[in-house]
Amino acid sequence: MTNITNANTLEGSPAETPSLSQPISKPRRPLWRWPWGYPESMIVVGSALMGGLAAEWWLGPFPPLVWPGSLFAALGLVVIALACWLARRSRLVRFLTSAPLSVALISAMGLVSLLMGLTPQIVPYQPPSEPLGPVARLGLNHLTASWPLAAIYLMTLLALGALVVVRFSSRRPAFMATHLGLWLLLVAAGVGGGDRAREIMLVPEGGLEWRVKRTEGQILEMPLAIRLDDFQLEEYPPRLALINHSTGQPQTTDGQLQLWQIDTLETRGQLGEFDLELLKYLPDAALIGQDEYVRAVPKGLIQAAIIKATHRPTGATYQGWVSTGESFRAPQPLKLGEHLLLTMTRPEPRRYISQVKVFTKEGLEIEDSIEVNHPLKVGAWYIYQRNYDSNAGRASSWSGFELVKDPWLPMANAGLILMSLGSAGLVIRSRGRAK
Repeated sequence: MTNITNANTLEGSPAETPSLSQPISKPRRPLWRWPWGYPESMIVVGSALMGGLAAEWWLGPFPPLVWPGSLFAALGLVVIALACWLARRSRLVRFLTSAPLSVALISAMGLVSLLMGLTPQIVPYQPPSEPLGPVARLGLNHLTASWPLAAIYLMTLLALGALVVVRFSSRRPAFMATHLGLWLLLVAAGVGGGDRAREIMLVPEGGLEWRVKRTEGQILEMPLAIRLDDFQLEEYPPRLALINHSTGQPQTTDGQLQLWQIDTLETRGQLGEFDLELLKYLPDAALIGQDEYVRAVPKGLIQAAIIKATHRPTGATYQGWVSTGESFRAPQPLKLGEHLLLTMTRPEPRRYISQVKVFTKEGLEIEDSIEVNHPLKVGAWYIYQRNYDSNAGRASSWSGFELVKDPWLPMANAGLILMSLGSAGLVIRSRGRAK
């Protein structure tokens, strides 16, 4: 009896019976056991970042890819993507196309972007002559040209390319369009970054120029020449302001600068305590005598107007010429009492155009006009209107052009178009499912 009782007691004892209130812990999965998850993905991506930092420390900045090296790199990415399709059942390819690796890569890109925002960046980076500090040796002040970013960028391109080819399906056009478009955009921006060129050329009016001067003083001959035949500047009508004659400061109301825009249609207005009336306005004026202006032919360099100002509290009336002046002549104000001057501000540019003729080494001659947001395309180059002599205004004797070449731009545009179409398709599909 004793043995039986002891046996029953042991079998039914509380120490041997599991409690329903205690959670059952799952066994911890060993690291590096297939399939790899988030811990392994973070370790792989973190190792790539650490390897990039080590390469930056010992080798210096990442060298940009230039043609034809950039072309070979892009073709290599295509070949690797196709090879991933052939080996799509392998563990490596399955890991490249997994969600944990995508999350790890996006996190690494976010970390690099955060470092870019926290650390002042030198773009384009030029290694100084003195010994580099730890920040520069690790590439933290030029991350866009660093080995850590290059390592993460390469892994992202490999993973995205493998995902596109392995999961290709005509039944998911929106998914394919967004991912393929993103891959094309990343390839064009990263691999083709070294082929982009941006130069500034200053051309005198009536002169011919084919050289550009870089910031480091280097003179570079361009494959095209620009002749500036004429420069035209269209301006908005000037504005009037009240200036304190004693302090030279403009008069403000509640901290806001008060201005009156000259308008030939609306000739009456108010400025401070004065009622203003525009009696005459010359957008192209020339000074004759002491204080008399006439319309200049063909064009004048200054603007002038006859203004009648009436002080509302006292009824005092003042009338006379007000002008903007020019580079060698001071503006002419209208004195309003003992302490105030009515002055005319310099007009703001509305549109400036350069009439040019472009010559190329191939013998091509193109005669056209260039203005802001309306560049001229000559071969692989886009010529933009950049600036002019703002001090001289309409009398500017030169025009500045920005010459931009990006042979990978069509590929980037194709990527953007595919991403837009794919995103639109995903939105339409989600709305259809919601209904």
